[in-house]
Amino acid sequence: MRREVMKKTRVILAMLFSIFFIVPFAHAKYPDRPIKILIPYSAGGTTDVGARMLASIAEKKLGQPVVVENKPGGSGTVALAACANAKPDGYTIVAITSSPYFVTPLLRKVTYNPISDLVPIMNYSGPYHAITVPASSDWKTLQDLVQFGKDKPNQATFGTAGTFSGAHISMLFVEKQTGAKFIHIPFKGANAALAALLGGHVSFAIIPNYAEQVRAGNFRLLAVLDGTRNPDFPDVPTLRELGYDWEFTSIVGFAAPKGTPNSIVKKLEETFMSAASSEEFKKFMKKVNLPVRLMNKDEFTNVLKKNYYGYQKAIKELKLTE
Repeated sequence: MRREVMKKTRVILAMLFSIFFIVPFAHAKYPDRPIKILIPYSAGGTTDVGARMLASIAEKKLGQPVVVENKPGGSGTVALAACANAKPDGYTIVAITSSPYFVTPLLRKVTYNPISDLVPIMNYSGPYHAITVPASSDWKTLQDLVQFGKDKPNQATFGTAGTFSGAHISMLFVEKQTGAKFIHIPFKGANAALAALLGGHVSFAIIPNYAEQVRAGNFRLLAVLDGTRNPDFPDVPTLRELGYDWEFTSIVGFAAPKGTPNSIVKKLEETFMSAASSEEFKKFMKKVNLPVRLMNKDEFTNVLKKNYYGYQKAIKELKLTE
């Protein structure tokens, strides 16, 4: 009899525990506190300004602050590593761009695997990189430039945002396929490379921030590195269209740590897709000369994997090491 009473007591206590402790957690609303977005670069850059605007719109939809934290360092890898090692609860996400996702992890040891340690959420931007020359240049087409690099090797210089950036690797690939030779001049960011081209300090540049100068008549575009043409300059062909088996898709999107519940990832995907589709965001991005390039979670995941393995192959073929 006593054993039966004790058994019933344990059952009752278990029920009470589930009511007072388990149920509140099971039904806790997400989010119930601020969400943090880690930015791999310093404040004021293209990744930073777009993410901040998107965060300001998204927080109205989420009902909680979305706080942007700049965490530069390691060519962008510090922020991605911090997110990969964060608690997978949806309160820490990271803005991901091409270099710390596609390139750096393939060139040196980092503390995360971009494919297995991060869960893509969505993509909202990604500037179209293009091979850019002064408007006064004799090079009217990419073939003209390549021919010069073959006839007069290492006499033309080109600027990019850094050594082994997507832009740099793209030109190395062109050199390998054609036999042309150019001298690479790395800069600390695309703005510095643009200034060098404007000042005549490099022969050409591979940059994403050319729109204003092209419209002003100062620059001319020879080829777009992406898999598709830049809709703002639809007459400029892609590298693939010109016969090169290569494309550099620039991405700017969000990812969460591995293990983040699917329901939370879905909530973030829907919220940020809606925010990035708003007229408010589109007008802002147009004002700062940045494209809106939307990809949902599945589309973004496919692009990330395709580019990651594409870079893996290219880096092996080019025998690149840091």
